[in-house]
Parts: sequence; C-alpha cells; structure tokens
Amino acid sequence: MGERGRVRRDRGIDDGTDPTRAATRWSFVRHDPDGPQLTPLSSSPRLVGAQPPEERSMDRNFRTTTAGFLRSLAVGGIVVAGLAPAVPAIAASSGSIQDQTADQARLIDDFLHYLLIAKPDLAEAAGNKLFATGITDAEIADIVREKDLNDKVERAISRGRGMVSVGPMVTRFEDALEDGRLNLARDQQRISEAIGMLDGTLRGQLMARRRLVEAGEYAVPALLQTLIENKNPELELRVTEVLEEIKRQAVLPLCAALPEVSPGVQTKICRILSAIGWPTAIPYLLEVAADRSTTPEVRNAANTAFRRLGGTSTDVSAAFTALGRKFFEEEQSLVAYPGDPANMVWSYGAHSGLVPTPVPTTIFSQVMSMRCARAALDADAANRMALATFVAADLRRENQIADGQADPFAADSTYSPQFFATAAGSTICRDVLAMAIDANDTALVRDSIAALGQTVGRGGMFASGGRAPLLECLRYPDRRVQYDAALVLGAALPNSAFPGDTQVVPLLASAVRSGNDSYAVVVAEAEEDRNRFASMLQAAGFRVVASGGDFYDLEAEISRGNGIDLILVQEAVGNAIDTVGRIRGFDRTGATPVMLVANAVDGVRLDREFTQDRATMTWDGSGSADQFDAAVTRLMKVAAGGRMTDMDAITYARDSLQTLAVIARAGGTVYKISDAESSLLDAMSTVSGGMRLLVAEVVSLIGSDKAQQSLMDAALSAGSSPEQVAMLDYTAASARAFGSRVESRQVDGLRRLISANAGANGDVAVADAAGRLYGSLDLPSDEAVRLITEN
Repeated sequence: MGERGRVRRDRGIDDGTDPTRAATRWSFVRHDPDGPQLTPLSSSPRLVGAQPPEERSMDRNFRTTTAGFLRSLAVGGIVVAGLAPAVPAIAASSGSIQDQTADQARLIDDFLHYLLIAKPDLAEAAGNKLFATGITDAEIADIVREKDLNDKVERAISRGRGMVSVGPMVTRFEDALEDGRLNLARDQQRISEAIGMLDGTLRGQLMARRRLVEAGEYAVPALLQTLIENKNPELELRVTEVLEEIKRQAVLPLCAALPEVSPGVQTKICRILSAIGWPTAIPYLLEVAADRSTTPEVRNAANTAFRRLGGTSTDVSAAFTALGRKFFEEEQSLVAYPGDPANMVWSYGAHSGLVPTPVPTTIFSQVMSMRCARAALDADAANRMALATFVAADLRRENQIADGQADPFAADSTYSPQFFATAAGSTICRDVLAMAIDANDTALVRDSIAALGQTVGRGGMFASGGRAPLLECLRYPDRRVQYDAALVLGAALPNSAFPGDTQVVPLLASAVRSGNDSYAVVVAEAEEDRNRFASMLQAAGFRVVASGGDFYDLEAEISRGNGIDLILVQEAVGNAIDTVGRIRGFDRTGATPVMLVANAVDGVRLDREFTQDRATMTWDGSGSADQFDAAVTRLMKVAAGGRMTDMDAITYARDSLQTLAVIARAGGTVYKISDAESSLLDAMSTVSGGMRLLVAEVVSLIGSDKAQQSLMDAALSAGSSPEQVAMLDYTAASARAFGSRVESRQVDGLRRLISANAGANGDVAVADAAGRLYGSLDLPSDEAVRLITEN
C-alpha cells in the first residue's frame, strides 16, 4: 500500500493529558498516626464547568456519602481527633476555588466591557489584575466558553486593537485565549471523554460534538479507532457525523489510513470522504480503486466518492502530481493550521493506528509535496512533471527550514536536494526553474540555475521550442539571479544568437563594477517620512536610488538601475495593498522584497492580506537601528536567500571576469567583449589588489585605443613593483594583439620609467617589463641604441 501507510515506530501519540486539569479527589484515612484524616489524592483545581456531567454526578454522590458517614459518626458518639477541622477546610478550599473562578470571570467581563466603551486605562487595569491571579490560558478559554462570551470577545478585541495604550494587553489576552482554546480542544483525555459522551444524553452529545469539532484533526485518531472497534450502530452514526462535520481537517488523516484498514472500514472512510466533499482525497481514492487487491465493494465506494469530489481523469500518477503541485504552491486550504508552528504528517499502523508526526509549518507543504510526487512516481516512473515537482519541493524545503528547526523525514532521503537536482537532468532543471520563476521564489531560482549550469551542454542550453526560463532570468528582479544566468549563458558560448544575448556581457561587467552595493526604493506619502526611512536604509548599507509618494512615478528611475534589492512602503492600508500589487506587476520588481511600515492594527490586516507572499512583510516602524537591520535581514533571508555579502560580491566579480576572458579569447559572433569596456574601465579606477589585475587581464583582450591607453596609464602609475610589472605585461599583451595604440605622452612616460630603473638603484623586474612593453609597441630602436651607448 506504499509509503503513506508505513508506521514510524519510534514515534507515539502524546495523549496531551494536562494533569493540572484533574478534578480534586479525597480519601478518608482511618489509621493515620494523627487521627483519621481526609487527604487529597489529586489536589489540582479544575473549573466546575469543565467537568463532564458524569464526573459532576460522581462528585455529588461522593459528597453525599461523606456527609452521611460523618453524621453516622456523630450519632454513634465516636470521637475522631482532627476530623472536625478537616470538614470546614474542604469547604473552604472548594469555596476559595469557586470564589477565584468567579473573580476571574468578573475580571474578564470587566476587561471586555471597558474595551467596548473605550476606556483603555480601566481595561488595562482589569487585564493586569486578571493575569495577576495566575489564570492559565486554558482557564481563560473555559470561562469564555462557559459564559458564552465569544461574540463579546470578538467585538471587544476588534475594537481594542485600535487603542494604542491598551494594545499590548489586548494582544496578550487574545494570544492567551487562542492558546487556551487550542490546548483544551486538543487534550486527548477530553477527546476520549467526548467520544464517550456521544453515547449519552442529548445534551452530552451536543457538548461532545462541539468539543470534537473544535479538536479538528487531533480528534480523528480516536474517532477512527472508535469506528473500527465499535459495534454500536448508533454510536457509529454519530462518530461518522462528527468526522463529516470536522470537514477538510479530517481528510488527510483518513486518507493516510485508507489503504491500510480492513475493507469494511475502507468503505466507511470512502463514504465519509465523499460526504466531506474535499478534492484533496481524489488521488488517494483513485489509488485504492486501482489496487488489484481492493474488494469490489470498496472499489465501488471509492469510485463513487471520486466522482462526487469532481474527479475526471483516472490517472493515479497525474492526480498525485496535481495535488503535489498544489502543496508546492502552498495553498493555505491544504494546511490544517497555518498559524501553528507545526502541522501533522499522518501515517497508519496496524497496531498503533493513526500516528501524527509534527513537521514545522514552514516546510510542511513542501514535505507533503514531495510525498505526493513520490506517490506519483511510484505509479508512473516516466512522469516528468512529478519528478520536477519532487526536485523543486526538495530544494525549497531545504531553503525554508529555519534555524533550530528539524525535518523529521530528512533521514528518509539518502541524497541531498542538489544531487536530485543535477541527477534529474537538464530538462527537469528547466522545468524546476520555470516553476521557481512563476512562484517568484528567488532562492529556488538560484538553486535551479546552479544545477542547470552543472548539467547542460552548449547545445542543450535552451529547449527546442516553447519556454526558455533561463533567458527570463536575465530580466528577473534580483541582481544575483541575473548574474547567475549571465555566468551560465556566458560560459556556454552559444553558436547562434538568442533573445537577450546582448545583455549577457554587460551584466557580467556590471557584476565587476557594482561590487556589494545594495539598492533600495522608498514609497511614503510624507517627505519627512521618506527622508527618515532613507537615512535608516543608508545606515543599513543600502543606496536609495528612488524615493517618492507613488510607486508609479518611480518606475522609470527603477528601470534605469541595475536591480532593486528592497522596497520600503508606508501608506494607508488600501493604498499599500494597491502599491504592492503594482510592484508585483512591474517586471523589474516582481520578486523584490517589500517591507510595509504599519502600526500594530494595520499590520495584522496587511499580514493577512499577504500571507502567501513570502517577499512581503510588515514592520511597525519603531525600535533601534539594529532592530531595523534585523527586520531587513529576516525579510531578505526569506525572500531572496539573504543579502549579498562581501564574499558574494567578490565571488561574482571573479567568476564574471573569468567568463569575460573566456568570451574574449573565444571570439565568436554572439557576444561582443567591447560591450563590457565601459564598466571594466570604470572598475580599473575603483578596485584594487588582485581583482584589479583580473580586470586588467580582460581589458587587455579588448581591441580599442581607450582600453590600451587605460592599461598604459595604470602601468605607469602603479604603486607597487609586482603590480607595475603585471600592468606593463598586460599592456604589452594588448600591443602585441592589436598593435600600438598608446599616446605620445605615454611613450615619454615609459622612457622615463626605463631610465628611472637603470643601474643598481633601479628595479630590475620593472625595467625588464618596461623593456618588453617598449618592444611590443614596436617603437623606433634608437632608444635601445641610446641606452646601450650611454653605458
């Protein structure tokens, strides 16, 4: 039945029981040395409203029995030392718990009330008193539910977010309430209790349904086990109805179990999936229907559900590929809890049942995409799109996993993502590159280009007809992507022209000249804000190349530049949304990281608006320069794989110069080395050390007067002997290749250099190099004669 049903036996299911929620239990001890005592077995308090009806009934029976026992002792004249003080102690304890709960409920109501009537100071005070009581997240959630405050909470929180003075307290209460709801809903003991209540009173059934639906996919293992083991038709019907009511969150756990359970349970699962109506189940239903070992009844149920969900093609591999692409594209509807730090990947074992494996939400979609692609390849090994999906998801998974996170399935693969990217071949690399471009995933684009550069030959650089994603990268809105593409295209030395061939050499030259410069754009309505943000960006290492109140007015300036690394936007929410839309629609900024400056209230709305745009994030505009720099670094890491470092710039410059040298020596009709002349000559005056010598080497391969004259000036003015010798030799190489193109003033300077290095006080190496250059320039030999006769 494939990998989806395998059990990870080293992982169990945490039942999630919270010991702090156990009800107090008491035991009467007759033979205590200090006399008979009532002692607590479990003294952790629980809210009365949180007890199941059967527990409350048992507590009432216990209290009645205890009271009757005490009365019998009194009537019988038995004197029990220490017993009398115990009874009021119990009552006092119970009363204090109830009093505290009532106080906490009152404080929650006060907090919400003051928010609704716009009294932030009083709301802040009520909130502080509430949390000072030591109330837990689960207790807050319990009180809100028991007092039916959900609507009031929604209205109060919505209003409170706009009150600056009480905003942090509103956020704290909201986070605590949400965490408490999740903790209560996912408590496995409560889930088990709720399933038991499904076979109870009508009121108990209603409470149980609500609990189980709130638990979502976390309730599915226990519900499915009940479905497997239960023999009560009425309970089975209620369990089935709850699973259907859980809806999409029940689909992936049920699909994981589908191929592994008995035919009878398979039929029930198919019908449940049909009733839920979520198309995620289509490939799993097809897989079961196509399995030769499937019984006719199960096959019929699976096919019926397949048609009910809108399935048309019966190609199992294509169905899993389509689902894998949806996971790759990170459709939020496929993730049970997008806001949680982890989501569950489900497997099923005959003895363990459904087993959840938590996976960081940042990589959950890619892990699921890989699993779907693997299933597609199991069904059809020739499925090219499935292979591309697997490779793309594997590379993206590696890029997206954060520091401190771990992929529990990493050990399942014996090879690196880069291995599969190259081993899959250049055709698959082009497919992956196209997927990355469409997703504006800069890090994945760069990975794909790197793999393509290591696998493709000159003749296979472009697909024969159709899309050419590598050429699209020459205009991609990230300089590093442009450089990467130019390096691959330049090294390939194509024999015939192609669209964009004139961009390759200038891009390589630009990589040499630009160095580690980072370019930013500021869009803000007020000039004061634009100046403030420009100063902050400059302090963070950016050059602000355009600034204005409307992005549309800046497009021409952006087009003249060499790529924008960051755009900072401060506008009203509606305008900011429109601006990001224009940024994403402009070909020079489609994947550029965007930082939106907004207050806490607007930031929540903007974060929700751009949930699926990893290159856009919000910042509240406050904090130190270090905090701003950290926010920018975080955005750049997620959006583009990080900022260009000094080492990146040096590597790009070195590789570009080497590629330009190859192009110049190869000749050819596609690339013109003269297109790099202007940038390289500028670099001659700005770079130093070994990099300057690499530039000089390429300049010596350009056959123009200006190139040779620049080399001659550099040789005559060099600051050190080794550099001067190298520059003289590069100038000589240019003269041998293209003839003498130096000016007379430079010849005079060469003669002076030769004279200055004569004799014991001169530099022999410099003199020898100058002599080589003099001869290469094919100057009159009378200078050599003069030097001979004067000595």
